[in-house]
Amino acid sequence: MIRSVPDFIRYFEGVRRRTWVAVDRVTPALVAGARGRMSGAAGPSSGTWRGGALLRARAWSMTGWTDDLDPGPERDLEATRALLSEVHAPRWSGWRRCSTPRLEEPIRDLEGQTMRLWRFLMAMVEHEVHHRSQLDCWLAEARATPPQLYGYRMEDVTARARRGPGRIC
Repeated sequence: MIRSVPDFIRYFEGVRRRTWVAVDRVTPALVAGARGRMSGAAGPSSGTWRGGALLRARAWSMTGWTDDLDPGPERDLEATRALLSEVHAPRWSGWRRCSTPRLEEPIRDLEGQTMRLWRFLMAMVEHEVHHRSQLDCWLAEARATPPQLYGYRMEDVTARARRGPGRIC
């Protein structure tokens, strides 16, 4: 259970490690072949960022929301990966200095509504997973094998379930 800032950081770092598994599947050729936004026929990927642009995008910093959603200039894979690490490090440095009682403090969301800081942190998890899913879809579209969550493919889960029910509680 997440009851403190250090608990949240440990949890989110696990989420981020799974994102890096997807990032590790991106090759230089995939980044070079997927510049900017996709175009063409309407569909789930029409108008969405691909590969390197997706990895360079940002929306929030320790000081608040930003309207600068431009992913910046194209970069090769090595520079894109370095940027992802560089952007992540100072943000987490700031969270590490945050005290646990602050989790109950009110902050403003994008609509100007009040929410507790801990709800915002959980939204950050959803945001990370959303973009990881976009990356996984982009990898599949590029015919690269996307990683499986916790290492299981759907067929693995089905086979294990057929062997007998697992008990959670």
